[in-house]
Amino acid sequence: MIVKHRYKGGIHATHNNTVTAGVSIVTGHLHSLKVTPFSDYNGNRYGVDTGTLAETDGPQFTYGELNPNNHRSGFAVLTFFNGKLLWPELVHKFDEGQVEFRGEVIDVSLF
Repeated sequence: MIVKHRYKGGIHATHNNTVTAGVSIVTGHLHSLKVTPFSDYNGNRYGVDTGTLAETDGPQFTYGELNPNNHRSGFAVLTFFNGKLLWPELVHKFDEGQVEFRGEVIDVSLF
């Protein structure tokens, strides 16, 4: 598995990242919070974009000139079993002080 800021670009970056790299690859450049699985003769691997921990409409994104973006607040949880990456899980900001994870809305305002 490779973890880096970016590799391939564009809307299909997570797919193109893992296909081109030949391994699972985790990036954050898109801020899109998604997992793209890919399978071939070598088995399963994943292209992961980790989203952003920032508010998606925050001042750090003014370079987008108020255009719609595909950003999501959250992060990826990576679990390994016997040295192999399991399907990456996503924690997504649901509402103020709440995240969704594994089909549940969790109050994180107290943490």
